[in-house]
Parts: sequence; C-alpha cells; structure tokens
Amino acid sequence: MAETTFDILIVDDDKDIREHLREVFTNIGFTVLTAADGQEAVDIALSKNPDLIMLDYHMPNKDGFEAVRDLRTYPSFTNIPIIIFTYDMSKEVKMKGLSLDIDDFITKPIDTDEVVARVKLLIKRSLQRIDSNPLTKLPGNPSIQARIEREINAGNKFAVIYTDLNNFKAYNDVYGFEAGDNILLKTADIIINSARKFDKEAFIGNIGGDDFIAITNFDVAQIVAQDIVKQIETHAPIFHSQADMARGSFSTVNRKGDKQDFPLLTIAVSIVHNNLRPLKSYAQVSYIAAELKHYAKSRGGNFIAIDRRAR
Repeated sequence: MAETTFDILIVDDDKDIREHLREVFTNIGFTVLTAADGQEAVDIALSKNPDLIMLDYHMPNKDGFEAVRDLRTYPSFTNIPIIIFTYDMSKEVKMKGLSLDIDDFITKPIDTDEVVARVKLLIKRSLQRIDSNPLTKLPGNPSIQARIEREINAGNKFAVIYTDLNNFKAYNDVYGFEAGDNILLKTADIIINSARKFDKEAFIGNIGGDDFIAITNFDVAQIVAQDIVKQIETHAPIFHSQADMARGSFSTVNRKGDKQDFPLLTIAVSIVHNNLRPLKSYAQVSYIAAELKHYAKSRGGNFIAIDRRAR
C-alpha cells in the first residue's frame, strides 16, 4: 500500500482516538483527514473525496449512521468503502448499518493491527471493483500498468502478449451484441487457460472491448501465443454460422448501403519483451505493442508478431 497514496477520513469525537489512528495510518503511507462529528465528516468528505471513511457510531450533531445516509445519496459515494466502529455491536445496530451499505464494523476498544488490515483489504477490493472489466471481470488498465511496472522494477525477464480480434466490430453488426459478448467471454477464457497452462503465475487483463493482455515469463510467451491462436481457430465453427463457415466470410451492409464481406474472426497477437533490449516504462511497452499490433493486423488472419529488435 505504501507505493500509492490513499486518502482516508477518520471520524470520532474522541480526540485521542483520532490522533492515534492519524499517526498509525500516516506512518504507513496514507494521507489522513479527520473530523470530530458527523456533520463535519460529511462536509470534509464532499470537499476532499477520500478513498475510505471510518466513522464512530455515537457522535454529536450527526451520528455515524446519519452521516453515512447523507453521503450515500451522492452518486460519487455509492461505492466508497465505509467502516463503522462502535462499542454497541448488537444485531439491531448491525442490521441498521447493513441497510446503509456499510462495508465493515469494528468493535471498540480498537485493535490497531485489525483496523489497518481491514482498511487495506477494503481499499484493495474497492480498486478491483472499479478497475475490473464489467463483462469479463478481468483487471483493467490500472492493474495492467501496475503489473508491467512491477515486472520492470523487479528486473524479471517477461513478455506482454497483446491480443486483438480482427473484424470484431463488423461481427457485432452482423451477429448482434449478445453474440459479441459471448465471443469476448470465450476469448477471455481461452487467453486465461492458454497463459496459465504454461505459466501458473501469468497475469491476464482486459484493456477494453476485444483487446486483452497476458503477462508471462518470456520463455513461454511464444508457446502461449501459439496456443491462443490454435484455440481461436478451433472455436471458429462455434463463433460463426454454418453458411458463413462454408463461405469463409460474413457480410454486412455499410453506411452507403453496399454489401461488404469480412473474413471470419481471427486474432492478431503481439509479443513485447525485454529479452533483447530493456523495457524501461509502461509507456514504452504500450508504444511497442501498438506498433506490433498494427503490423499483425495488416497481415490478416491469425498472426503472431514478436519484437525482434535489439535496440
């Protein structure tokens, strides 16, 4: 957690508790905001937009539940993690809190180690929920960037396998969005299985739409790419109608009203790696991947492009 700064709001009318928790979380890299009552908490939250809020239940002016009720009415606070700490852990209090979408309860007196662990877990889950692709549930761009930067900083020999379906937009136009979503789910499944078949620690992400990323050990990258292509070829009859399979293409009508033929769905695969030259940044990886993707798609069909430049 210390590599990234998160803002948390700590709310309690007990100054000693506020200052103790401020010190604890500041020491592990968080930016800490504090408030002494519920109304002040609402005002600070709306102006500072923290990543997580911890509130005492019993406070003057506005208690913790009243503050949460106010904040949850704002769209930007519908998913923010909120923790309530209280001496009263009765079933009635918990049920009331759950009805307000409170994420966690902590019993007073507070155990510092427990509070830190729960805060880290809630922030991690919140980031995963925001980051993940809503259809495939795979990590998105922030997690992809973080993983690539982690590999670079660790000095590992790694490869980024970037895949993109050819003619996917036209496929959606012909077969419909439901069929298109099924293709994306199957493609995600293929990439996950192919990557982890050869590298159990492989990372798989979904940049968006039909663009997927697999980050693997360099030694298995080409084998993984070949397996992905093989699986896409194997599933082609499932993706297309029998008539289109027999014809070897599918057709749609363009904006001018003219019939236009497209080849069956195939996949363009690019492999960026640091086996021949160093990779120094996520931006550099993205640039090389875009170059290779353009080349792979220009070749047509199922094609694998690997960076062979030494500088």
